[in-house]
Amino acid sequence: MRISNENDDVVRMICNPSTGQYAILPPDLRTGYQEVGGFLGFDPIGKQFKVLVYKRRVDDELVYQILILGTENMKWREIICPLTYGPYGYRWEHICINGVLYYIADDPDEEHDMIGCFDVRFEKFKFVHLAPYCLPNWSTKLINYKGKLGVINLEDDYDDGGFSLKISMWVLENVEKHEWTTYAYTLRAENKVVKVSQNLSVIGVTGSGDIVLANHNLYKPIYVFYFNPERNTLLCVEIQGVREEEEWFKNHKVYCFVNHVEDLRFDVMKTTSISPPEQSTSTSSREAEAHQVRTVAHLKQDR
Repeated sequence: MRISNENDDVVRMICNPSTGQYAILPPDLRTGYQEVGGFLGFDPIGKQFKVLVYKRRVDDELVYQILILGTENMKWREIICPLTYGPYGYRWEHICINGVLYYIADDPDEEHDMIGCFDVRFEKFKFVHLAPYCLPNWSTKLINYKGKLGVINLEDDYDDGGFSLKISMWVLENVEKHEWTTYAYTLRAENKVVKVSQNLSVIGVTGSGDIVLANHNLYKPIYVFYFNPERNTLLCVEIQGVREEEEWFKNHKVYCFVNHVEDLRFDVMKTTSISPPEQSTSTSSREAEAHQVRTVAHLKQDR
């Protein structure tokens, strides 16, 4: 999905990369907006995809509009959000789980960032405080964790020729009570993987429960990592068959996707989740015991 405010000539569209089918979203008024972002959500009961767009005016007023895809005459409708929490920064990180669209939100008047919870079917907003010590940054990723919202942050260190990695994950256990459970996984110092010169980012979660990480900048060699929180294992895969010319790397980017299937509707209706390690019932923001990664594997793969 392409939602942008770069200039008035940009065409907003949504496409299926498998079939090549696409739909151009109807135009809307863009006067006086300094920030525009969009989310894609799915209502599993009504079997409808909806596009939620937020706009921030020059005077900081937030405006939300919604569009139902697949209707004969697609039109934007303005909807009301009772609070002034806007999406966090310019990343517009979000995920739709069981008909609820989650995104990171912030408010200048609040000490803690929030999670926006948008009911796609009833088009209602709700906000939940993020867990203590969960500070959104460039690495923050929202995932489907066994049907619940998971928030992942990475901490890494490249000063010693390999990398040591800490994965912190917060799982939203109870929306009404703002209860979170915290998990921490750390790669042991003696288990260096490979020399990765650039930062990693979380791509998503596979159907088998692996958290997928990859370089977010294009440098050779290209690695993809699969971390399994149940087995505490980290698998490294080198992607081969990439051109060798340095100039090529300067002018191209690589995007990684998980669970790519031929039918977008199947992908959304059968959402991906991972099973957590055994954990006692959480209290508000209870922290689980830190886990140590005990196995490292390194494979090469042609793509």
